Parts: sequence; C-alpha cells; structure tokens
Amino acid sequence: MNKQWSLNSYLDVFTFPWMKYLVDAPSRGHEFLSQVTYKPSKTLEVYGRYRLQLRQKNSRDSDYTVTEIENVFQQNIRFNLAYTLNEFYTLKSRVEFVQIDRPSNTHEKGMIFTQDLIYKPKSFPVDLALRYALFDTDSYDTRLYSFENNALYVFAVPAYYYQGSRAYFLVRYSFRKADIWFRYGVFLYNNRSTISSGLEEIKGPIKSDLTIQIRFSI
Repeated sequence: MNKQWSLNSYLDVFTFPWMKYLVDAPSRGHEFLSQVTYKPSKTLEVYGRYRLQLRQKNSRDSDYTVTEIENVFQQNIRFNLAYTLNEFYTLKSRVEFVQIDRPSNTHEKGMIFTQDLIYKPKSFPVDLALRYALFDTDSYDTRLYSFENNALYVFAVPAYYYQGSRAYFLVRYSFRKADIWFRYGVFLYNNRSTISSGLEEIKGPIKSDLTIQIRFSI
C-alpha cells in the first residue's frame, strides 16, 4: 500500500477425498485470511488480522448409525501491538477473539489477552522475557494458541482454553563459553478442579512447567 501500510491476504480451498479424524466421509472447505499492518516507525508496529475457516466435521447430532457431516465455521479476529521503548525494552500486546458456529451445537466463543515484556541490556549478559495472559473460552474447541519464548531450539505454542491466567518468565545468561536458559511457567484455571485426563491428569487448578538448558561452546 505504502511504506507505512501493508495488506496481506490469502485464500485456500481444499478437499479431502477420503475419511479422516472426526470426519467419516469425504469433505471440503476453505480458509481466508487478511492482515493489515501499520508501521509508522522502527519502534512501533500494529496489525489487525481476520481469518475465516470453513471445515466439515461429523455432526454431534449423529446416532452413530449413519454419521452426517456438517459445516463448521470459525472466525478469528486479532489485534497486535509491538512497541520498542528504547534499546533495552520491548512491549508486545495482543488480544484475539474466536467464534465457532455449527448446526449441531450452540454458538461458542473465546478470547485471549497477552502482555509481553522483553529486556535485553547491552552492558550485562542477561536476556529476560516475561508474559502475563488472561483467557476465557467456552470449550476446548474454542482454544487459542500463542507463541511463547523458550530455550534454544524449544518450540512452545501452548493451547489456551477454558478460563484462567498464564504467566511465565525466561532468563538467559551468557558466559564466555556457555549459555544458560531458565524458564518457569504456570497456568491457573478459574473453573477447573482437574486438568487434562488419563496419564496426564492433574488434580487441582494449577499446571506448571520448568525448562533448564545449558549450552557449552568448545
């Protein structure tokens, strides 16, 4: 559009000629995404994103004798802001909404808000990343994903679902021939007495994770 504004969009149309998980018949669908980005300076970037998905899945009204498939519509709206305060601090804020509609189920929705602070001093060999998040979804189907900073080569995009908060911090300390990463994160659910199921079931509303990584250079 110009140096400050940009527009990116795509449309994906797909078909599945055979059955797959939760779809007991051939199916089809499409996905559309459009994002508008505003970057007035090197220190500020704002974007808004809209995504529409149509997928076909098994109807929840099925009597398990003959399974019909139905159209499932999902819409996501996201607003993201990244602001570099100075050469040391960067703030990132995001809010995202999701809505799912299907004939065999009630209207479902969800939202997430994340606030990140990144600190990278030049005079001290330490990097720090902090996050606090609030989320509220009607079910696991309306879960939302958000990338999280983690140790080297560790990819972290957890699912945020039900109702609660999330926080984590990541510290990296660099020695002359070694680097140490220490990360601790916690989910606190407001409306759950147990988390997950089976071998991964956790009694109580708190789920935490810990990562420690050391890299030596020879």
